[in-house]
Amino acid sequence: MLATEILTKDHKEALNMIDQLEGADENSSTHVATFEKLHDALDVHMQAEEEIYYPALARHEEFSDLLEENIPEHESVKESLAQMSELDPGTDEFQELLTEMKAAIEMHATNEEDNIFPESIEVLGRDEIEALGDEIEQLKGTSGMSHSAKV
Repeated sequence: MLATEILTKDHKEALNMIDQLEGADENSSTHVATFEKLHDALDVHMQAEEEIYYPALARHEEFSDLLEENIPEHESVKESLAQMSELDPGTDEFQELLTEMKAAIEMHATNEEDNIFPESIEVLGRDEIEALGDEIEQLKGTSGMSHSAKV
């Protein structure tokens, strides 16, 4: 599977889990479990981008600024996840952080899916993007997740 397809699926599944958490008004075990899945999925997704996908792109001039632009976005999401881990999903503070994180992820996903992913296939070629997808699959396999796992 192409790396871009895996990463796009990750974006959609993360946003779906965020939707499930939005408006939580109680600290139910379902909400806590959904947040834990979201946290784990985003950690693996960001690791895949930072360690596999972005470095492959950064070797090409067209993507030289990619790491400088996207790593700070990841850091912001990691900070939000850390703060949210200390809170109950039903609290106003959790919900505010969730709203901010959702907006950041939507913006990040739109930029990647509309701009970076199509250009990466054009510049690197489908074979290399598929090889990167294989690496991402391996990473997800060692972390206990598959690309079809609810991210």
